[in-house]
Amino acid sequence: MVFKMINKEDWNEVKDVFKAWWEGSLDKPILQIFAPKNDYWRETVDIWVFLRHYPNVDKAIDTLLSQFREVCFLGEAYPNAWINLGPGFLSACLGADVKFNPEIDTAWFEGRMKLEEIKKVEFDTQNEWWRYLIKCTRTALERCRKEAVVGLTDLLDPITVLGLLRGNFPTDMIRDVFLNWSSLVEAVRRVEEIWFQSYEELCGLINNPENGFSTWAGLWSDRRHYVLQCDTIVYLSPRVFDQLVYPYIVKACKTIERTIWHLDGPLELKHLEKLLDIPELDGIQWVPGAGNPDGGEEIWAPLYRKIQERGKLLQIFVQPQRVLHILNKISPKGVAIQTTCASYKEARELIDRFKAAYG
Repeated sequence: MVFKMINKEDWNEVKDVFKAWWEGSLDKPILQIFAPKNDYWRETVDIWVFLRHYPNVDKAIDTLLSQFREVCFLGEAYPNAWINLGPGFLSACLGADVKFNPEIDTAWFEGRMKLEEIKKVEFDTQNEWWRYLIKCTRTALERCRKEAVVGLTDLLDPITVLGLLRGNFPTDMIRDVFLNWSSLVEAVRRVEEIWFQSYEELCGLINNPENGFSTWAGLWSDRRHYVLQCDTIVYLSPRVFDQLVYPYIVKACKTIERTIWHLDGPLELKHLEKLLDIPELDGIQWVPGAGNPDGGEEIWAPLYRKIQERGKLLQIFVQPQRVLHILNKISPKGVAIQTTCASYKEARELIDRFKAAYG
């Protein structure tokens, strides 16, 4: 039987583009455009299928593949079947309760563990949620073979995972910063050990040249790759960040072959300099955050140029009408832009203008 990537006939060429982008040898931007096959979106891709249809993995994948067939993947966009079980899913594997609200499409985790318990927590491969993650990943690799890329789940980071395990996030963990510092550091390091162990387990499962590596960010890589982030750093001073979070980031960047840092909103900018100082960090993904100007607005151009001048790759999410405008304000090299169009016609016009400008 002959398989081919869903609505992505040029996938082999696109993989070569990604390889060049990661290696810094691509002179033009990456542009990923998602558009409906018809004149409008009849339904968007449901990124919550693995929780919505829990524990029916096959139904989740059937839904995902069916929805992919209604999407046009232009430029370097591709069908990305990432195993979404909620940001910070590692906390569920360590004992937190999983909460999913299908009406507003969001998931969160609630723990009730003491620091002393977290310091001694074990990575249990028989945990219900870890087994479900493995089942989702294995089944997706079998079912999506050559039709879609299977992406790694979002483990989040050890510090935020600890905060979720503590409960009453982030209040209890922030209180620990002031009242239980030494125990907090020990507990974070224990979760960090498990984080790297679980990442290795997942990479070993998903590792094959045919699939490569992907995450929720949709940046394909032929080598091990992950989007690093820490939702908790908005609450931390630079001093606490340096002592509690920075060692993990440095270790992750040295351990994982290709890394992108998810910089989420202006409140995280106070930590940017330290992030840019990490030689092994490949790039920065900028998300302005709710209530702030779109990623394609000129107000962010100085930030983008700063990131580029430090030799880092840049991923941004931009509305279609602003794609070419923001590219005119920054270097086209090392940029990856993701956008969603309302119709195939709009997408086709954008890709034509983009090719006229950048080839």
